[in-house]
Amino acid sequence: MAATNQPRIRAYIGATGSGKGVSVREHLRATQPARLVVWDPQQEWGELGRRVSTMAELCRAMQGPAWRLVYHPGADAKAFGDRFDLFCRAVYAAGDCTALVEELADVTSPSWAPPSWGRLNTSGRHRGVEVIACTQSPAYVDKKFLGGCTYIRCFTLRQTPHKRAMASALGVPFEEVDTLQTVEAPGGVEITFYERDFRSGDQGRYRVTLGKRGASAPVAVARPGTASTGRRARGT
Repeated sequence: MAATNQPRIRAYIGATGSGKGVSVREHLRATQPARLVVWDPQQEWGELGRRVSTMAELCRAMQGPAWRLVYHPGADAKAFGDRFDLFCRAVYAAGDCTALVEELADVTSPSWAPPSWGRLNTSGRHRGVEVIACTQSPAYVDKKFLGGCTYIRCFTLRQTPHKRAMASALGVPFEEVDTLQTVEAPGGVEITFYERDFRSGDQGRYRVTLGKRGASAPVAVARPGTASTGRRARGT
């Protein structure tokens, strides 16, 4: 398999305010994709590119050689399913881009997802598409997506079903996920997360402090009562 044909499917999972957005922005700053498109139902990512609100406008904008687009599907959640299907079709047709999906639980379920979303995940690599998805509710999203991820970063979660879903997806004991936290600390917000890179084999538990000057470098930490064995995942 050619290096450019490798799958790139990333998941950022955690409760609201846990650190997902900070981490996704960190990844995008590091990779600087020339072609970026965002599914943004809550209008949280507007700084990443030009805002568009219709599918026709989105498709026209994606005809160019380089673009950074943030698509808002409107306020009617009942219309999200059809619009997300069209969004995924447009991404696949455009190719050679990074697609970021905010709150995957809004548009998929454990037993259902638009076929175009499935195709984006199973064969998007042939079109040069990197897929990034975020959710607060991993127990409610497309199971095939979590099963096909090449990289997962998990932050604190509130409810047991979501914690169990991520322990299963990461292949770690429940306690590894259950003890993750994002808390206020003297130097800023202290964020503990677990990440796994399924292509490199690297995985581990890390802590960063988010202060006025930005985030500190990740430091490997042990789960309470255990010894640290983390190896920093590459490309993050």
